[in-house]
Amino acid sequence: MRAPVLAALLLLGASEPVFAQGSSRPAAPAAPVEDWFASMYTPGGLEVRADLRVFTLFALLNRAGYDAGIKHREHPVPFFLYHPARTYVRDALEVEPTAVLAEAQAFFHTHPVPIEAYLSRLLDGAPEGPGARGLDGLDGLEALLDRVEAEWPIAALREETLEMYRAQQQAWLLVLDEPLQHAARLLGLPEGKPALQVVVNLLDADGSIRLVETGRGWVVVVGPTTHTPNMEPVVRELARGVLSSRLAGRLEGRWAGGAEALRKARTVGAGEASVGEYGVALVSRALALRATGAQEAAYEAAGRQGYFGLKTLVRSIDDSRPVDAWALEGLARAVSGQALRK
Repeated sequence: MRAPVLAALLLLGASEPVFAQGSSRPAAPAAPVEDWFASMYTPGGLEVRADLRVFTLFALLNRAGYDAGIKHREHPVPFFLYHPARTYVRDALEVEPTAVLAEAQAFFHTHPVPIEAYLSRLLDGAPEGPGARGLDGLDGLEALLDRVEAEWPIAALREETLEMYRAQQQAWLLVLDEPLQHAARLLGLPEGKPALQVVVNLLDADGSIRLVETGRGWVVVVGPTTHTPNMEPVVRELARGVLSSRLAGRLEGRWAGGAEALRKARTVGAGEASVGEYGVALVSRALALRATGAQEAAYEAAGRQGYFGLKTLVRSIDDSRPVDAWALEGLARAVSGQALRK
């Protein structure tokens, strides 16, 4: 059996990044596989865990060619930096039989939907079949992953990388409660809502944040982080998820300067396709920056990406009023020349 990854790579806050593309040969004994089922909880009661099926899915995606990550070099051949756990799994699976890979590629070809849809299917907890919360288009995914488990050494790879997963879980425990509680107050949510879990996934790109809505609440699937986890994008994604249904439609019809603001934003990199989506993105970023006490550099970085006027929008946040009440006024002030449509 492959040995677990070097314990030294578990140290958080090291002066050098622990991302690499080469294999690491470990020295410590593997942790019991039962630990994969053991969740950790913050003092505020938020659950942080790993997930068996998320690991299997991303092991398969990596073997199938998923290479999103930090690009260390562009020429002459692109070179990506991966977390050591991801490199270890990729290298181990490179020599495994390809029959299951051919089946997976056929499944992906007939189900060309974002990874979040696959995660929603796995994390939802609803039964398979046409009644599964609108996710029946992915029927057969569980059977495919069962075959991956049976034919590739997935269980062994989980054991061999478990110590790194546990270290990352522990790092998230230290930073979750305060900013999420602050964000919940700004969003006007009842205590304990929305229900939230954090799933650590070291087989994705560094710093990735994937928000998944399930029948039991929200799940945030977080990629690896080298040092202290960054809460701003986590809060931002949660706020976006909560506000999309509440706010986007209203902004489409009432944010008079929204179309021009979106046009300018898209020229410098904003990815939203509609006025409503862009307005929600701005409000979500403002809430996240406020909730995490972000520094000047975070505002400047957002501006370079096409998210303008966030300082003004943050000053427009009114804790005593629902987001819906101050968002339009704040957006009108945040982007010069805008005015509310009467």
